[in-house]
Amino acid sequence: MDISLDRLTPVGTLESIEAAVDLLLAQRAAGRILVIGDFDADGATSTALMVRALRAWGFAAHFLVPNRFAFGYGLTPEIVRVAAGQTPTLIVTVDNGIASIAGVAEAHRLGIEVLITDHHLPGEQLPAARMIVNPNLPGSRGACGSLAGVGVAFYVMAALKRRLDAAGLTPAGAPGAAEFLDLVALGTVADLVPLDHNNRVLVAQGLKRIRAGRCVPGLRALLAAAGRVPERATSADLGFALAPRLNAAGRLDDMTIGIQCLLAEANAAEPLAAQLDALNRERREIEARMQAEALAAVRGLGVRRGTRARSQ
Repeated sequence: MDISLDRLTPVGTLESIEAAVDLLLAQRAAGRILVIGDFDADGATSTALMVRALRAWGFAAHFLVPNRFAFGYGLTPEIVRVAAGQTPTLIVTVDNGIASIAGVAEAHRLGIEVLITDHHLPGEQLPAARMIVNPNLPGSRGACGSLAGVGVAFYVMAALKRRLDAAGLTPAGAPGAAEFLDLVALGTVADLVPLDHNNRVLVAQGLKRIRAGRCVPGLRALLAAAGRVPERATSADLGFALAPRLNAAGRLDDMTIGIQCLLAEANAAEPLAAQLDALNRERREIEARMQAEALAAVRGLGVRRGTRARSQ
């Protein structure tokens, strides 16, 4: 199987991607983009990728991840009102938003435009966002339907970089979109999406960067916290060592810590990775305790291991 980067499905395959780029380019001179992500590893990598890319290419970009215990899932009206406090001119969702009908309506009420990038299946009604990029919208051609949220974010950023280059607007020394493939690989593996040819290319190329020592400091710090060596990193390391540490933040605390780790430079990344490692240990302890309590409850009912429960 040819897993070279030029074997990816072309960026322009995604419906509405060029219109999404137009919307982003309109923010470059004086806009303020707020990226709102999900609270899992796919959402964290999507957010970090987009914020890193936009900042490197001359945009004012910030992020906000809803605390699920306070605001629930997605772009809710409540989180839009919180976001409005940062005075964004454009909200960009990553790995969420396709079901956020009320949240998008609230953004419109407050005069904030919304660009949705997501990969989840839509419902019968779509949000009235200014633009939606989702390979699983009705009528989509389907070539990119297995992309994770971070894969969709990567495609949007790759299309943006292409337009910036064509217009001579790319800052000198700015990274190309391919330099963020380490994050794409992590989010893709963590989200358990089908490893079709497109995703295999993304993961293989991301792992290649990690093994060459060309990954973000936060990813390197997470590997070290998990006792892994970047030069020998595998997809199993991404799925079973790094993803649980990122996901622990969203489950027990706030995914902001995880995104800060992926955005941090070397000195700041290590203590953040240590916090994520501690949260993951706490998560394992909670799960072990819950399992022990469940087994004790089953034994209290007199059910032996291997015995089928009888329906009443």
